[in-house]
Amino acid sequence: MRANRKENRQINFRVSEDEYQRLEQMATDVGLSVPTFCKKKAHGAKVRAPKIDREGAMEIARQLRAMGNNLNQLTKRANEGVAIPTGELRGIQKELQVIWQQFSEALQK
Repeated sequence: MRANRKENRQINFRVSEDEYQRLEQMATDVGLSVPTFCKKKAHGAKVRAPKIDREGAMEIARQLRAMGNNLNQLTKRANEGVAIPTGELRGIQKELQVIWQQFSEALQK
């Protein structure tokens, strides 16, 4: 046992193959390992599947980073005294609305 582990006690219990498969499926559904899932359930946690899948979340994050880069460039130009065309600002606003729609739809699933 590693000395730097916070949890220094171990509990072992046996389950049937069917029980293990059920635990494994429930853990997979919420994106956890079987031991982590069992530990959370033992603590009384309500374990739920994430509302947005990992790929969807990564795509939304990528789009938001791209928008952030665009906004930073526009801010730099504005601070240099360069006028920002209204069309560029409207384009960013539309992109943000599309991302918000994707996020809202993902939460509805």
